[in-house]
Amino acid sequence: MARTIDDLGLDISNRYAEDQKTYDKTLIKEARDIPSQTRVDTTTPSYASEFDALFELDKRGAVWAKFTPPPGYHTSRRRLFAEQTIPSLGSLDKQDAQLEKVESYGEQQKEAVGPSRAEEVDKETKILLTLLEKIHSCDEELVDTNSKRSQYHRG
Repeated sequence: MARTIDDLGLDISNRYAEDQKTYDKTLIKEARDIPSQTRVDTTTPSYASEFDALFELDKRGAVWAKFTPPPGYHTSRRRLFAEQTIPSLGSLDKQDAQLEKVESYGEQQKEAVGPSRAEEVDKETKILLTLLEKIHSCDEELVDTNSKRSQYHRG
């Protein structure tokens, strides 16, 4: 036959009453405020496997190119969403000034080479201007993308 609380007897009820007098109830309430012990689970093996050695997985960020990386390549932490396509070209205002310089330089070169090569210089100038304009428009789109991304992250 199964025992229930009402079948435990008078001794159990008396002991419970005595225990309630001796225990401090504030300890039980404050115990909820104490966080559980911090635990860090490790998921990486503590030894190097043959697979890791064969495929050299311990070499993170290995460069597979046939040429050496530029100086400071490994120390730079370039963000995925950069503000510019080619940061070395400078700000958008500086890019506008460079567009004007290319136009004026193209005009100077056309006058300097004469009519024989003027068409070729004009074609090269147009190609370079088109490239700079595309980079400029990409940079403007990146600024818009970053502002929308930041707006999304803020909520």
